Formats: sequence, C-alpha cells, structure tokens
Amino acid sequence: MKIAVIAGTQVDTRMGVDYVEHKNAEAGERLAEPVFLPVTDTCDDQIKFQYSGYEDKRRRMDEIFDEAAREGVKAYFVYCNSLSGAFDFDEYSKERDVKIVTPLQIYRELGKRYRRIGFISANNLSAHNIEKHLMSQNEELYAIGSGNMAIVSAIEAGRAPSDIVRELGLDHMVQYMEACGCEALLLGCTHFPYIKEELEKICTIPIIDPADEMFAAVMAD
Repeated sequence: MKIAVIAGTQVDTRMGVDYVEHKNAEAGERLAEPVFLPVTDTCDDQIKFQYSGYEDKRRRMDEIFDEAAREGVKAYFVYCNSLSGAFDFDEYSKERDVKIVTPLQIYRELGKRYRRIGFISANNLSAHNIEKHLMSQNEELYAIGSGNMAIVSAIEAGRAPSDIVRELGLDHMVQYMEACGCEALLLGCTHFPYIKEELEKICTIPIIDPADEMFAAVMAD
C-alpha cells in the first residue's frame, strides 16, 4: 500500500519515510510504500507557511494531495506536529474522502490515559494545539508544555543529540516537568525522536513517541 508521508520540511519528511522503512524492516515485509511529500524546504519556510492565511495553506495542501492521488496513494501519514495543528486535516479528510492520520488524533487518546503530562513541541502554535487536543478528552488533565524551534533547527543542522540536550538546557526542562509531577514526557514534534535516547538518560518518567500509534492507525482497515 502506498502512503503519503507529509511533513513540514525536507528533513522531517525524510525522517517520516525512514520511520516507515524501519517498520517495513521490523516486519520483514513491505507493509507500506512511503511517498515523500514535504510541504516546504526549511524550518523558516515552514513557520511562514503555518502562519500564512487559509487560502495559501489550502492551495499548497491541494497541490500535495493531488500529486499523491496521481501516485496512487491510499492513506496519508502527517508526520509533523506543528503542521497538523496549523491545518484542519480532520475536515479535509472528510472533504476529500481519504484517510489522514495526524499526531493530534493520537494526543486525544493520550489525554484519556494521564492526569498530568509534560510535552515539548517545535513552537507555541504547536504547543497550544497539543494541549487543546490532550485536554479535549480529559478536562481534568494538567499539561505542562514548551515550544522551542531552536531544538528543531539544531536537529536539522545535524548537531549531536548530547550537545542539543546539554546546550539547550533540556536537562533542566526535564527536571522541571518531573518536579511538577508529570507522569510522562510526550515528544510533541516528529523531529524529537532524534534526541530520545539522550533524554532517556536523564528522565525518570516514560517518554512517549506517538509515531507507533500513528502508523498502526494509518495501516488499519
């Protein structure tokens, strides 16, 4: 089955494709054929896109989905948290009558499982949307979030994970969230699995990468 991997930049779209290929290798068979479809080229371009008007965003989405349809795509894997918060993919899915899976859909389910959760995201637009979707299923949930595009830029530049965690103060951020009683730390950006192993060295609470649940959803009948 062909699935479109859509993300904000060339780098995180490639990460999404690599993730799908990893799942193929893990299964020992071709579960899915990823189609590489970035929305923009760079982080700066992505931010401009996300804060652009509806018509501009709609025009770009139409271009991408039309191209994917010509490729024979059967489902859409939006491997980008901030992008999924900047465009209404739920409504667009109904309009085009296609399956679209986004991180925000998974966050609604995560909201049911926790009373207090911390998360890191790419920017504060993304942080707002993550909190909104977490709490949509649990009004009693207490969410502590942080948006920081500098982390994304460092990952796209290929900086070592240990340097990113140390130099951007993520060790202090983790300590703060733990001190606030967070039961888990959610990686609210699809770039962030890049630093997951480093975060696990300093984190005493579970770290959640929503990609596995997203992939299961996109592959479900």
